[in-house]
Amino acid sequence: MIIHTRHESVFLARNMLGDSAEHDLYVYVPRGYEDSDRRYATAFLLHAFGESAATVVSPDTSGERWRPPIEDVLDPVFGRMGVPPMIVVIPDGNCRWGCGQWIDSPVSGFFGSYVAKDVVSYVDANYRTIPAAASRGVFGFSSGGMGAWNVVSQNPDVFTAMAVLSADTFLDMTHKVFTYKFFNSIWPEPPNGPVDDDWSEMVYAYSAAYAPNPDNPPFFVDLPVAWPSGELIQEVWDRWLRNDPVENCRERLDNLRKLSGILLDAGSRDNYELQWGHRVLHHRLTEAGIAHDFTENPGNHGGRANERLQSALSWLGKVLRHE
Repeated sequence: MIIHTRHESVFLARNMLGDSAEHDLYVYVPRGYEDSDRRYATAFLLHAFGESAATVVSPDTSGERWRPPIEDVLDPVFGRMGVPPMIVVIPDGNCRWGCGQWIDSPVSGFFGSYVAKDVVSYVDANYRTIPAAASRGVFGFSSGGMGAWNVVSQNPDVFTAMAVLSADTFLDMTHKVFTYKFFNSIWPEPPNGPVDDDWSEMVYAYSAAYAPNPDNPPFFVDLPVAWPSGELIQEVWDRWLRNDPVENCRERLDNLRKLSGILLDAGSRDNYELQWGHRVLHHRLTEAGIAHDFTENPGNHGGRANERLQSALSWLGKVLRHE
């Protein structure tokens, strides 16, 4: 059963895009929840760019790629797959330009703190959770995978595990080109905010998260590439990299050592080559002596997403503490 509410947060009220502070929040409770007094471990599912909590729960079926409702993905995990039942929380991380990337930004919203503080406290207060870090984990795909990494690695007192699936990482290789693709789409006109184009929305949403600038109206971001020269603005790009797992892992080693589990999983044929970011991160964690699980699957970016979500939940079921 999935329970829907609208949740208001002070962390989301402090945004500069005019977005509402009230967002959808969905909570999946396993079968038997209403008939017992049992307390449950909690897994927090962070959605990808281009999705919302609502579209994760009830995907659009009119496009080329059919996806089942999330309840049909979760039920088998706690049924035929034999994973201990858990509560699964699906918060909404959308801003008007796309995804807030699950980090704190004065422009798009403080989505990292929203999850780690407001959502956790709300769920603990309203559902029979085991209210301890040892019984909380985060998992997510793509931008949600990057979110799982950043939220958990900054809050080891709140969460004990993360399953990082096909995450945005190794931005020097995978994402630097995005601004150039955006500029190509509008050339010879200069950039003037998001237009009806995937590249522009990604560039402005990412910039709002990674390089916000409240003193640069009307869009309050710094783009990482100069127009029209195409020169990389290294100071701005460095701000993007501070949120990149392959870069910030080195400064978070103490926090990572406090966790009970880290899973890195990516498709070996990822359309954005994100498997290379996972490989680099795996190498750096191994060099630092950080225990983790590293897997690759034969998929691309998104083609096996539901299967990988099921696999991540199964892994979390082994790592989290249950009643």
